[in-house]
Amino acid sequence: MNTIEKILKIPKWQKVRYLLMILSCALFFAPFLVIPALFNVADFCAKLCPRRFYLYFPGMGIGDLTIQMKVSIAGVFLLFGILMVTFFFGRLWCSFICPVGGFPELVSRLLNDRIKIEYRALPQVAIRYGYFGFFLVMMPMLGISACVLCNFVTVPRIFEAMAGKERGIAFFFSSVGVVNLALIILLGFFASKGRAYCAFLCPVGAIDGLVNRLSASFRFTRHIRVERDRCVGCTACVQACMCGAIEMVGKKTVIDQLSCMSCHECVDVCNRGAIEYLAIPPETRRHRKKRDEVLPPLPEWTTISRPAPGSGIKGVRWQRVILGVVTGMVVLFIVATQVGATVRKMDPDGCFACHAFKGLDYIDKDGLPRSATIDESHYYASLHGSVPCRDCHRKIKEYPHDVKKVVVDCADSCHIKEPSKGEKYSHKTVVKEFKGSAHGSGWTKGLTGGNRLKELKRSQAPSCRRCHANTLYIEAEMMPRFKEMFVNCDRECGTCHQGKAWRGQFGGHILRRLLGGRWTKELGNRLCNDCHGDVEKMRLVEIEDKEGKKLKAGPRFILATKSYDMTLHSKMVMIENELGASCINCHAPTGFRHDIRRTDDPRSSTHKDRLASTCGAKKCHPYASSPFNAGFTGTDMHTLDLVSSDVAIAPIDGARFSSNWVRWGAVLLFLSLIMAIGSLFWILLAGKKGKIWPALGGNSFQKRMLKREPKKRSKQRVKKKTDD
Repeated sequence: MNTIEKILKIPKWQKVRYLLMILSCALFFAPFLVIPALFNVADFCAKLCPRRFYLYFPGMGIGDLTIQMKVSIAGVFLLFGILMVTFFFGRLWCSFICPVGGFPELVSRLLNDRIKIEYRALPQVAIRYGYFGFFLVMMPMLGISACVLCNFVTVPRIFEAMAGKERGIAFFFSSVGVVNLALIILLGFFASKGRAYCAFLCPVGAIDGLVNRLSASFRFTRHIRVERDRCVGCTACVQACMCGAIEMVGKKTVIDQLSCMSCHECVDVCNRGAIEYLAIPPETRRHRKKRDEVLPPLPEWTTISRPAPGSGIKGVRWQRVILGVVTGMVVLFIVATQVGATVRKMDPDGCFACHAFKGLDYIDKDGLPRSATIDESHYYASLHGSVPCRDCHRKIKEYPHDVKKVVVDCADSCHIKEPSKGEKYSHKTVVKEFKGSAHGSGWTKGLTGGNRLKELKRSQAPSCRRCHANTLYIEAEMMPRFKEMFVNCDRECGTCHQGKAWRGQFGGHILRRLLGGRWTKELGNRLCNDCHGDVEKMRLVEIEDKEGKKLKAGPRFILATKSYDMTLHSKMVMIENELGASCINCHAPTGFRHDIRRTDDPRSSTHKDRLASTCGAKKCHPYASSPFNAGFTGTDMHTLDLVSSDVAIAPIDGARFSSNWVRWGAVLLFLSLIMAIGSLFWILLAGKKGKIWPALGGNSFQKRMLKREPKKRSKQRVKKKTDD
């Protein structure tokens, strides 16, 4: 039978299902990204994530759950929509729409069944909800991020890689990416029907299964239902079921609604009409006589079978027992762990008499391009717009200036008074904090326009001016946000207070006080990335060890920006969600935000003894101080497992293989390779006609689900009896 004939013989419902899954992949994944683009994301991460916001951290309260829901607000509505559809119509999202589960199934359908893993005979409910309980409670507590073991990340990255996008390719060159790819291959591509990942590891599917089981008890909901009197025990539905939700009990079909995905395959293969997708089942009537004729009752359709229990241990439904135990343990664990603008000074030093002229550009003796022109409008709207020039360049007393006297010391005090204290404003306390930090060797004084190159050669640490410039009080890219939020202030006050300079400074004061700061987290990260994002520059950095010996920075330090970019913190910041954590939020959360110290420094906010208080900041993880969350607070946000392998920076040596992700990745990738080679061998050399059972688990499926002996085993027993 050729391919076209096979396609034409696909039942109508299945054709619709396959087409919807293909369309869903096109809408959700690269290169189109139609639906994620509506939420300003590139995949199911951040705002669109439906599987992370309900994680439980010991000690968290309703307020913390609210924050987590805000982080994934679109995902909250997506999951709510999925569950509503499931309640009334069955698990249509999982079977007809979900591109994350649909893509592995589509690939699996194209591969030969012989070299596959037959998972459907395994105790799905016990495994699924055992893992689900671990996912909800233990993974957060142990510090295993839900994002690093997620098919909602992996499948979109596959499409990104196929589209040639760097992020997708880089993901699969990381340890975490290799593990996830191998899981998709083993539990998707080479799993019978392609839905093992959905059956065992998908938390959305686990929640969806519970709702499906609950709603199946109601007669008005539309689900896959069985009329057992019509069932002849042919087992066609059991073999067709893609999720192992059907088994034979007493030679009759029984559907497990915790696993059923409402895919309609069982309905398509049932020639007796014993299985239907029904909304309102017909009423059952008792036998009655009419004109001496006995009228039989209408069939009783049911979604939930309750066969008579057996005796002793055999009568115990162990999957339900395990589900109850896991649920009880999770609930018990949760219960147990709940215990303005200043007056403008208009150039009092008279510097603009010369420096306001345009075109004062020249090349100094070191070949450095310089400009002596100062834009008055920009200067007055800048951070230092109220500061007289000689407050910084205080050694200048005559004209022409002596270059040696234009030096700036950032710790000097200004003539401007700090309004809340009435004292002269000074960066002295900031400089003191900076000097005690990991960047403390950077220049804070002796700064001139002409010694920038000298500074770069002599100091690897940043100076004040390398991070800070005399920028506008409101950054140009922040001005639209200011105008939108303070449209009345900008319009009404501007009636009297004319000019960009006034608006720039006074508006900036409002922006800082009412919006929480002049800087957004994204701008703060960009500042850090100016240095730390330059891999070549970071490779030249030398770090002193405890004995004072200078050593080249390690790969974890060099690639810190790349590893951070893979975290949920970075993704939230990139889409301008203020619930994300920026570099400064973790490394200098208090003081003047300059006290960035090495992790092994006991005074560092990222030291192991202070991580709980750092992570437990307001609007972050206030439950982090719970002793149950020690693993969570110890999560390495800069692990090399998150970044693609780079032999030049992070050589593949013994240290890399100490990671559990690398070890698991190697094992799973090896198994995936064996499965691929076996499948190719079977197609080319060992193909055969007739029903093909998977080599791994095929016999168990026939014995447990079909309640019959595998054919080979039956033949062996007959032969043995004949010989006897």
